[in-house]
Amino acid sequence: MDRDFLFAIAMDEQREGSIPKVDLIEGISGDDPELAGAVYDIITTDRLKKRIEPPLADEELENLLMPYFERCILTDPKGEWTLTRYSAAWEAQGCMLKGWDNDGGSSKSFARWKKWMERLYRAGDEAIKRAIVDGILEHLFEKKGLRQFFADWKADSELKTAYEEAQLWADTQSKNAQPAR
Repeated sequence: MDRDFLFAIAMDEQREGSIPKVDLIEGISGDDPELAGAVYDIITTDRLKKRIEPPLADEELENLLMPYFERCILTDPKGEWTLTRYSAAWEAQGCMLKGWDNDGGSSKSFARWKKWMERLYRAGDEAIKRAIVDGILEHLFEKKGLRQFFADWKADSELKTAYEEAQLWADTQSKNAQPAR
């Protein structure tokens, strides 16, 4: 893997040439959080994503993003390229919403994201739980119809608080929204 090449691509989108998928997989999965962040930038920038050879399938992308987001949520790294705990939560929420919009929650992908979120919440300390609720769940609950996909959380003693906090926040946001002028 050419670490310098990957950073150069991330810094200069105009650079020509294909981007080896194998290098991206190694970079985002490796021990260097800055390199993982640069690779994240590459694989989520449409202009660069089109140059990956061979192309990344949606499922492959998801299989790279979940562990990357998890690492960022658990460790809250600080750096030029890395995502912080909350920015990783926000990005994960965006991936989940994209899946919801595409499949209405009926996809295996959305179910995987939900299980991933549940696992992180259950195992996490208070800071991680806050990131899951504040960075992901509250914003998901703003989407009409999505809340019902998490209805089983209301019956779970550990997840109930997360559900109720997210519901309260989402309900408050819609009531506090200012009309467009």
